[in-house]
Amino acid sequence: MMQMKNLNLIFYLILFLFIQNSYTFSQTYTKQELNQQDLAQIKKYTENYDLYIAESNLRNASDFLNQIAEVYWNRNHFEKSADYYLKSLDLNKQLGNENGMAGIHSNLGMIYADLGQYQKSVNHLSETVATRRKEKNTLTGRENLFNSLLNLSSSYKQLKKYNESIKYLEEALSYAQEINNLEKIAVFYLQLAEAYESAGNQTEAKNYMDKYMTFYKQMQDEQVAKSFMAMENVKLRADQIALEKRLQELQFIETIKEKDEEVKVYHTKADSLASTLTKATLAKKLLEEQAEQKRLAQQRNYIIISFVFSIVIVIALLLYYAFHQKHKANIVLGNKKREILEQQGKIIAQSDQLDINNKELDKKNNQILESIKVAKLIQTAMLEREISLNSYIPESFILFKPRDIVSGDFYWYTKTKNKLIIATLDCTGHGVPGAFMSMIGANILNQIVLNDKITEPHEILEELHLGVNRALSQEHTGNDDGMDGSIIIIDKKKKVISFSGARNPLILIKNDKMEEIDGDDLSIGGTMRQKDEKFTKKEIGLNGDTYLYSFSDGYQDQFGGVRDRKFMLKRMRELFLDIHKKDMNEQKIILEQTVENWKKEGGAKQTDDILIIGMHIKQ
Repeated sequence: MMQMKNLNLIFYLILFLFIQNSYTFSQTYTKQELNQQDLAQIKKYTENYDLYIAESNLRNASDFLNQIAEVYWNRNHFEKSADYYLKSLDLNKQLGNENGMAGIHSNLGMIYADLGQYQKSVNHLSETVATRRKEKNTLTGRENLFNSLLNLSSSYKQLKKYNESIKYLEEALSYAQEINNLEKIAVFYLQLAEAYESAGNQTEAKNYMDKYMTFYKQMQDEQVAKSFMAMENVKLRADQIALEKRLQELQFIETIKEKDEEVKVYHTKADSLASTLTKATLAKKLLEEQAEQKRLAQQRNYIIISFVFSIVIVIALLLYYAFHQKHKANIVLGNKKREILEQQGKIIAQSDQLDINNKELDKKNNQILESIKVAKLIQTAMLEREISLNSYIPESFILFKPRDIVSGDFYWYTKTKNKLIIATLDCTGHGVPGAFMSMIGANILNQIVLNDKITEPHEILEELHLGVNRALSQEHTGNDDGMDGSIIIIDKKKKVISFSGARNPLILIKNDKMEEIDGDDLSIGGTMRQKDEKFTKKEIGLNGDTYLYSFSDGYQDQFGGVRDRKFMLKRMRELFLDIHKKDMNEQKIILEQTVENWKKEGGAKQTDDILIIGMHIKQ
């Protein structure tokens, strides 16, 4: 009885936490002021929109309306964002672009949900669901349909239309069950438990919560089972080949036995026929002798000789026929035996060749993996400086989580001329291509700072841009790879922090107030920049305790959460403000645990490389 009470207590505690979490996604957000970079982007996108409208290029014009709407959305200007999405929706209707309309309806549905206008949210999300249902047989279409059904259910729940909310959750659950996606099934069970709880149906709520707990445990068990399956695959494959060979041998033996039985049947029939004919002839001879006792001896002997001769001929014919049939059967049996042996030889040869190919493939995969591991050692050696960052700034941390074995994000720092120079950079791509770019970037930084003695952040970024151009011969090859990032220079003697950014900001916290210092809307590398566009420098006075955070876009772009959305920059800024007074090592642990929990909630894998550098500078 006590155990049953404990289970009920756990059920209601999980459901309460889930309802609280769902509530936080429906609350009203505070509108933020547009910064200079936002205004510059809106101006640029508006000019491009006007240009394409003048050319009657509705598709490109709608794309720039969407980009303007996204800028307003990121700053919580929901009404302005909705206005631009509605304009874009009209253009897509003129084009007959169903996929574009579905995406815009989805965004409008989420915006009106954030505004608390749930009936408008339902209207737009219903349009999205109608279109996504047509795409449910594709992997991307099915994923979009799951998210659309989940958002539509959430808006119906806010309207307290619980039956409608449950209907769309059950539809999403049925699609997940069709493809046996355990992670999605578990998410929808949890959502259904919350919906029935809100509707006051405790029985169904507990039923779906029990299913969720069962599937959650099943997913954990499957993860363990997969490791065992990988180990058993090789053995199972070898056993399968051995069984196939044995089956062919048994089939061959069975064929021989069947042919022997046919020959025996032919012999038996021949013997039986001969015996029958002999008995009939003797009986007839006896009757003739009794009826013709008075006939002459010559006539009797003639008759006897004639019948005996006939019997001999018949028996000879029967024996010849039986011999011919057996010989024919032996020829057929021999041909089949040769065919079986030839097929068996081909199968064995194919099996052996398949084993050779598999071993060669395994060997090549292992060689590639070993090469990548060596590349990781080289990249790790490059990132690990002779003097750690803690030696310069005792209260600091570096959170570095590559998506693959090697990373396209990298950090670089040194101290020269009483200045501490720290670079946080995000190269094009990730994995092996990104790692190549990181090696190029680190070598160019060494040349700029250590050899050429350049110590101003905007000048370092400018030289790094030119160095990437030269290293990749971009003016001749048309290659457009590069990197985004930032340079921070701390001069404690002059009590000044200098900052320059390439599409990346710097988060600064003083006296419990957070400030976002924007970088320039320029990338490092590539040939798309205008000749008069240059990086700029920002300076901040260093007085009192100052907390600095520089980062790549991997953390904020990570998908996850109950709705499988991006973590977003806004949520990351709030997290920095909440934890900034904690010990730096503790901050690093919290940041890492937060993103791992975010991925786990959405059943998502790591999207991109993650790099965050945090520093507490005391005065």
